[in-house]
Amino acid sequence: MPKNIEEAVSIVIDAMSSDQKEHLRQTLEENLINEHFGFGMWVRNLLGHWVPPTDGEAYPAHPDDISGDITAIVWKKLQNET
Repeated sequence: MPKNIEEAVSIVIDAMSSDQKEHLRQTLEENLINEHFGFGMWVRNLLGHWVPPTDGEAYPAHPDDISGDITAIVWKKLQNET
Protein backbone atom coordinates (compact mmCIF):
# COMPACT_ATOMS: atom_id res chain seq x y z
CA MET A 1 0.00 0.00 0.00
CA PRO A 2 1.54 3.34 -1.03
CA LYS A 3 2.18 5.92 1.65
CA ASN A 4 1.73 8.92 -0.66
CA ILE A 5 0.95 9.92 -4.24
CA GLU A 6 4.61 9.79 -5.34
CA GLU A 7 4.91 6.22 -4.16
CA ALA A 8 1.64 5.35 -5.90
CA VAL A 9 2.94 6.85 -9.16
CA SER A 10 6.12 4.75 -8.90
CA ILE A 11 4.08 1.58 -8.37
CA VAL A 12 1.93 2.39 -11.40
CA ILE A 13 4.89 3.17 -13.68
CA ASP A 14 6.68 -0.01 -12.61
CA ALA A 15 3.57 -2.09 -13.35
CA MET A 16 2.83 -0.54 -16.75
CA SER A 17 3.52 -2.49 -19.91
CA SER A 18 5.49 -0.86 -22.71
CA ASP A 19 2.24 -0.70 -24.72
CA GLN A 20 0.49 1.14 -21.89
CA LYS A 21 3.36 3.60 -21.61
CA GLU A 22 3.36 4.25 -25.36
CA HIS A 23 -0.42 4.67 -25.46
CA LEU A 24 -0.42 7.16 -22.59
CA ARG A 25 2.64 8.97 -23.96
CA GLN A 26 0.80 9.54 -27.25
CA THR A 27 -2.42 10.73 -25.59
CA LEU A 28 -2.97 14.47 -25.79
CA GLU A 29 -3.21 16.15 -22.39
CA GLU A 30 -6.73 17.41 -23.10
CA ASN A 31 -7.79 13.81 -23.82
CA LEU A 32 -6.57 12.31 -20.53
CA ILE A 33 -10.14 12.38 -19.20
CA ASN A 34 -10.94 9.73 -21.81
CA GLU A 35 -8.65 7.35 -19.89
CA HIS A 36 -11.00 7.34 -16.87
CA PHE A 37 -12.63 3.98 -17.68
CA GLY A 38 -9.52 2.39 -19.20
CA PHE A 39 -6.19 3.33 -17.71
CA GLY A 40 -7.82 5.03 -14.70
CA MET A 41 -9.78 1.89 -13.82
CA TRP A 42 -6.61 -0.17 -14.17
CA VAL A 43 -4.87 2.22 -11.73
CA ARG A 44 -7.76 1.96 -9.24
CA ASN A 45 -7.68 -1.83 -9.42
CA LEU A 46 -3.88 -2.01 -9.23
CA LEU A 47 -3.82 0.12 -6.09
CA GLY A 48 -6.94 -1.42 -4.54
CA HIS A 49 -8.90 1.84 -4.81
CA TRP A 50 -6.22 3.40 -2.62
CA VAL A 51 -6.82 6.89 -1.25
CA PRO A 52 -3.90 8.71 0.38
CA PRO A 53 -4.07 9.23 4.13
CA THR A 54 -5.54 12.55 5.19
CA ASP A 55 -4.80 14.89 8.04
CA GLY A 56 -8.20 14.63 9.69
CA GLU A 57 -10.22 15.72 6.66
CA ALA A 58 -13.89 14.79 7.00
CA TYR A 59 -14.20 13.89 3.31
CA PRO A 60 -11.05 12.31 1.90
CA ALA A 61 -10.47 12.22 -1.83
CA HIS A 62 -12.40 9.75 -3.95
CA PRO A 63 -10.46 6.94 -5.71
CA ASP A 64 -11.59 8.35 -9.09
CA ASP A 65 -9.99 11.69 -8.26
CA ILE A 66 -6.78 10.02 -7.13
CA SER A 67 -6.54 7.83 -10.23
CA GLY A 68 -7.05 10.96 -12.35
CA ASP A 69 -4.23 12.71 -10.51
CA ILE A 70 -1.99 9.66 -10.88
CA THR A 71 -2.81 9.42 -14.59
CA ALA A 72 -1.84 13.07 -15.09
CA ILE A 73 1.42 12.69 -13.16
CA VAL A 74 2.37 9.51 -15.02
CA TRP A 75 1.53 11.24 -18.33
CA LYS A 76 3.84 14.16 -17.46
CA LYS A 77 6.66 11.80 -16.50
CA LEU A 78 6.27 9.92 -19.80
CA GLN A 79 6.33 13.20 -21.75
CA ASN A 80 9.65 14.08 -20.09
CA GLU A 81 11.18 10.72 -21.13
CA THR A 82 11.06 11.54 -24.83
